[in-house]
Amino acid sequence: MGVGVINKARLALKLAKTHLLVTSTFSSIRLRALDPFPFRVGLTRIRAMGLPKRLRHDGPFSMDLLHDPRGWSLSLLKNALVWEIPRQCITFFVKSRCAPPKGVAPTPKQKEFMDCASSYVVSAVHAVVTTGLGIRIMATLWNAPTYDKFYVNEFTTDFAVVDLIERTNWLFFGYMMDDLAHVLVQYPKLGKMDMVAHHLVFITAAVLAGGAQIYMFQFSWLIVGEASTPLLTVKWFMRQASSANSPALVRVATALRLGNHTTCASAAAALELFVAKIFIVVFFLVRVVAYGGGLAHTARHMWRGDFREIPTTPTHVVFGIILAGAGLNAMWFRLMMMKALGLGKYRAKTE
Repeated sequence: MGVGVINKARLALKLAKTHLLVTSTFSSIRLRALDPFPFRVGLTRIRAMGLPKRLRHDGPFSMDLLHDPRGWSLSLLKNALVWEIPRQCITFFVKSRCAPPKGVAPTPKQKEFMDCASSYVVSAVHAVVTTGLGIRIMATLWNAPTYDKFYVNEFTTDFAVVDLIERTNWLFFGYMMDDLAHVLVQYPKLGKMDMVAHHLVFITAAVLAGGAQIYMFQFSWLIVGEASTPLLTVKWFMRQASSANSPALVRVATALRLGNHTTCASAAAALELFVAKIFIVVFFLVRVVAYGGGLAHTARHMWRGDFREIPTTPTHVVFGIILAGAGLNAMWFRLMMMKALGLGKYRAKTE
């Protein structure tokens, strides 16, 4: 009698275990079927346990100004020279080809071209390089776990992308420092105070975010915003060619089917309008749509408290810089649209 009761109890226990196993298995399958990204299941567990701890990754391109100021300074020098050496080579080439004969003073336009051409060329090259790297970083982190997009943590496994981000950040930082020096030395030929402010805020962001190893996904869409810069270089060179009465402008305008032009001035005006339209579209896509979407994504996660593991000062300062950058982009886009539509002070000029 006692043995029968014990056997029945064992059978009931086995059935209960089997039911629990089947239920949990089907629940797991259902959860994975509902979520196309399985890592989110892990993130749910992480949130239940608390945020993953932030870790320091000392890779070959890591920034550490506080503990290694000498290495930091040498890295800055190397990455500034990456852009300064080509700049000086281009300046030498342009002056050797475009300088007037000895004893003849250059015209203001000739001097402007010889002084500024190299900066516009290097700016375009930098924009192409950083945009390409930004797209690569964005594609790599697109489906990464949420916290891997914000900071290096105890669950981070892909340190190759961290090294890529830090290498790109050094290139970006080195260029910004080098270009800022030229903007100040040649002020206001290469840009006015809005350009100085643009460089200063993103230099600060590069140092803080790079040193703290944070805002990694945000870095990708920030530098993709450089995609509109090469069009400014094209526009500047067209204006220089127009002032020099270059017949090449007529040939280019004809090849692009922008109308029949008999003078360089009319061809230059048509080409400038053509480039301006492309520039506005590209600027809108990368500096309004992509930047705005990235800012909204960042603000949403900050509101949810997903940045609590990051030190407060760099988190808030860099986020403030991103907000300021959004304001600067909005101001520039507003000015472009007002000029394109002939509104405000631009209407008075055309009437």
